[in-house]
Amino acid sequence: MTKGLSGLRRAVRGLGVPPSGARRHLAPGLSLDDFFAELEQRDVCYVVLRWFDTLPDVDAGEDIDLLVADEDLTFVRSLMTTRSGSQSTQKFDIYSVSGLPGSDFHGVPYYAPRFAREMLDGGTWLRDRYRVPSLQHHYDSLAYHAVYHKGHASGLSAGPGSDEIRRPTDHDYEAVLAELAERLDRPLHPTLDSLDRYLAARDLRPPLDTLERLEPANPWIHKHFFDDQPAVDDLWGGLAVFVLRDRAKPQVDVAVEALDREGFEVLDVVELNTAQRARASHRLRGGNWAQGPWPLSGGAPATFVIAYDVAPEVSGLDPERGTNLRIPRAKDALRAHLLDGVGAEVRYNPVHSSDNPRQALDYLEVLGGSYVEHRLRPLVQRLVDSVTFPYPVVRKLPGGARRAQVAVVEHPVHGQCVCKLFRPGAARFLDRELRARAELGDLPEVPDLLERGDNWVLTTLYTDDRSHNRRLLPGRQDAQLTGDASRALARFAHRLHDRGLFLLDLSTHNVVTDPAAGLKVLDLEFLQEYREPAPAVPDSYTFRGVPAGTSGYDVPKLTGLTQRVGGSAFHPAVSGASVESLLQPHRPLNTGRRVLVQSGWYVLFLGKRLRRAARSALGASRVGRDVRMIARGLSRRRGRS
Repeated sequence: MTKGLSGLRRAVRGLGVPPSGARRHLAPGLSLDDFFAELEQRDVCYVVLRWFDTLPDVDAGEDIDLLVADEDLTFVRSLMTTRSGSQSTQKFDIYSVSGLPGSDFHGVPYYAPRFAREMLDGGTWLRDRYRVPSLQHHYDSLAYHAVYHKGHASGLSAGPGSDEIRRPTDHDYEAVLAELAERLDRPLHPTLDSLDRYLAARDLRPPLDTLERLEPANPWIHKHFFDDQPAVDDLWGGLAVFVLRDRAKPQVDVAVEALDREGFEVLDVVELNTAQRARASHRLRGGNWAQGPWPLSGGAPATFVIAYDVAPEVSGLDPERGTNLRIPRAKDALRAHLLDGVGAEVRYNPVHSSDNPRQALDYLEVLGGSYVEHRLRPLVQRLVDSVTFPYPVVRKLPGGARRAQVAVVEHPVHGQCVCKLFRPGAARFLDRELRARAELGDLPEVPDLLERGDNWVLTTLYTDDRSHNRRLLPGRQDAQLTGDASRALARFAHRLHDRGLFLLDLSTHNVVTDPAAGLKVLDLEFLQEYREPAPAVPDSYTFRGVPAGTSGYDVPKLTGLTQRVGGSAFHPAVSGASVESLLQPHRPLNTGRRVLVQSGWYVLFLGKRLRRAARSALGASRVGRDVRMIARGLSRRRGRS
């Protein structure tokens, strides 16, 4: 009966609010010896990491640090609570081998998974009751903890002659490490510097991407590894390495196409050999290639897709180490492409990536010392040379820069004008811009062509008085158009259709009204010919988009306003009218109907924006955080049932 109730209590605790960190509290009514007896009875693979000599006695306020095999984490947590109740119980910090959610340390595994598994495999019994690391693993793991987790907070000096003030600590790391070293017959005066060199010699120093995760909480890491690093050559500013894992290895072509779509120039694809795979498995991603929160593991690193972003968006002040924000967006898009059609129960994480140029160069050391200088540098240099603006840049213009960078430049003859500079992989989009200006120059909506180069076009810098706009839709960059502007764009689409052409991505943010030149459509990169018999005019792809299941066309990213139309300009939220009515002669009665439709859509988008703002305000509150955690807990229960 007692065991039945205990099991019920454990099950209830397992259904509770999901934890957000490694800290747990022993379940009320369970003694430490009972807890460790349960672990032994269930053959749980664990070790108590340190300060275990006095168990089951633990100093007041101290916690017990456990390293647990991934497969045993759920059971160990079932003997715990996430918060201390009215009855104070023993605190634990529980870490898993692969750093599963809530058992990690600053987003990475507590120890490199290879080392963690060795520690668990080599565990020994203390007084036949507590599983602890072997002497060697005890020393190595304590040194690692002191150096990379605690730094100056360990109380250790940085090195001989160091002048920093040593902080008081709860434990004498210096004495304990010195005593363990003596027992290993390896006398070593423990300082942060000497222990780091020792751990590096044993291949236990964390890799660069892990050190960057640990650095914010450990100033010693910053000073020791990053303060005096030589600057990364500006040439590498847009470098990124996307690492395909084993399960995604057959989809290299999908990956290359997806990255090109995101605006990355793919420079090289390297299938890793056996030695390179082994180095990458250990050096990259903290050595963690387990399944994580996914149903299946993606496997070990298999292929490097080496790419370059000619227009990186760098977060933070340091361009060498700040994240290029386009990389995580590209990685998310790449992951979605690689997992397209994969069932929820067999999904896996297919890709990892560097975050910044310093990390990318560190990853590429896996390929050998000569690769970067002899193979990659010439490729990058040619690319960078090819995407340099031909005239002095006055200012960059905003945009996604997936295919081209756009800037106002100072021309010696034309003065300030707009230069659109295409990357090599986007040559077909340049050809469309040139074709539009050559063949459609008689249409008033087509911009002029002042000059062209091998990969750039020069256009007049139009002034936009925005007289074609009625108002912006709440929460969007799209604007509602006047009736005259909507009809003008419909006539433009009709004339394209008459010439066997259509234009996707005809959106309001690609339209300007110049007081002298009139309405202009600035982006003609998605101008294409029909590959099949053209439909009736109202069904033109400019109006309706490319039909589902039709292939062979370049299609821009779809948004909420372009999923059923060729461009947001013809969505009723923007135009206030159907395509058919826009193609008919204007009737005064249509004006009132159009204003009514636009007003209805405006109110709808305003309501959505207000709801998002309310959810955001709730999410920032403590109540909101609790509600989200409970919802996640309920969702996980449904997933387990």
